[in-house]
Amino acid sequence: MSISGSSSLGWAASSSQRSSYSLSQGGSARVSAGGAGFGSGGLSLGLGGAGGFGAGLGGGLGAGLGGGFGAGLGAGLGGGFGAGLGGGFGGGLGGGLGGGLGGSAAFSLGRSLTSGGLSSTLNVGGARVAPQLLSRATEKQTLAGLNERFYAYVEKVKQLQLENQTLQTQLNLLTGGTATSGPDSSAPVNYELQLTDLRNTVETLTLENVRHEIELDNVRGAAEELKTKYELELGVKFQLDADIAAMKRDIEAASELRSVLEQRFSAALDDLEFLKKTQEEELTSLQSKLGTSAETSVSLIEVDAAKSFDLTTALNKMRAEYEKSVQQHKEDAETYFRAKIEEINTETAKTSEVVATVKTEITSTKKELQTLNAELQSLLAVNYTLESNLAEVVARSSVGVAEYQAQITSYESAIESAKVELHKIIVNYQELLDIKQALDVEISTYKKLLEGEDIKFPELEVLSGGTYTYSSDTGFQKKESSSVDLI
Repeated sequence: MSISGSSSLGWAASSSQRSSYSLSQGGSARVSAGGAGFGSGGLSLGLGGAGGFGAGLGGGLGAGLGGGFGAGLGAGLGGGFGAGLGGGFGGGLGGGLGGGLGGSAAFSLGRSLTSGGLSSTLNVGGARVAPQLLSRATEKQTLAGLNERFYAYVEKVKQLQLENQTLQTQLNLLTGGTATSGPDSSAPVNYELQLTDLRNTVETLTLENVRHEIELDNVRGAAEELKTKYELELGVKFQLDADIAAMKRDIEAASELRSVLEQRFSAALDDLEFLKKTQEEELTSLQSKLGTSAETSVSLIEVDAAKSFDLTTALNKMRAEYEKSVQQHKEDAETYFRAKIEEINTETAKTSEVVATVKTEITSTKKELQTLNAELQSLLAVNYTLESNLAEVVARSSVGVAEYQAQITSYESAIESAKVELHKIIVNYQELLDIKQALDVEISTYKKLLEGEDIKFPELEVLSGGTYTYSSDTGFQKKESSSVDLI
């Protein structure tokens, strides 16, 4: 879309991922936008022309956090996280950050991107959704802002066209009817040159003012985008801090559980050793008792071979079964505790990896925040400088326009005075012509009288419309009657 005329404004949208504004001063004001695009990497905005500025907004979140704490700790993570975040962080950080960032759309978007937990943030699909959400969220707002600025520029160009037409009309009125021949014919030419110079100066100042306004609007837009990204990253950081705090609590609980299980395992081993020693002592005492009684009773008691009972074999069998049962229980206990320890070690390793990943992402996020803060400060400084320059230019241009307007008014007054003086000179010249004609007639009459001729003067009609008569007593007299007889 474009507007043709003495000032034109063009707008174009493309996928070049850059947007620029330029202003030319070749007799017409032209503002053009050289492409605004939104890719997966984010939004970039640039300024072209006499002064340039570029700012990029790249959206995207990192891999995030993932993993779990097993079936036993899953319920504790869900319930404990909700209570801890609502109570502890809601009261502590809600008061500090709620007023400044709670109502920000970018801050809420950053929290929502990581509010699904660590595992959902680590998901590849979730990592791809974040730049798309950022791009779609900022694209609409940026296009709306650019459209509003575009319509504002159109209105400014129309206003400049009207001002140019008004100045052209005034210049034509000032230079249209003052070209007269005579000794003062050079003055209107000087006025015309001066008015042309003043008009060019006013147009230059107007174009410079528009250029500064465009640069200021671009810098404000870039600063707003950086502020939005900063709030988004701050929301992500806030949510990650909350997740890390919940993970720390879960790690502490897992460590306590591991220490308790290790203590129970050590106690079970001690009990097993104690029982083993006790059983061995009892078996030894029983064997010693049974051996002594057998030796003393051989000579006293005759035992029937068919009805005798081998107590040693029975005890050995019982001992073997008992040792087998003890060994089986020992192996089962060791297997159980080894499985539990391996499971705890696995969960601990996963948690350590997740914590390391979170720390790395937090470090990178802090670096990005520092970079964004530095860019924001530089943009604020540039914005302040441009606003100061704009105020200075506006003040200087207003003073200059007032001075030029005063000079134009004085020149118009001088032209009017010159016209009045010229009119007076013309009237005086006409009167002098009338008097000269009357004197010529009187001179010719005197000449004829000196020659001795009787003369009857005819009626003399001059440019003023009166009749002049001559007499020897009164000379020439002007009468309003149509005819006078002279003797």
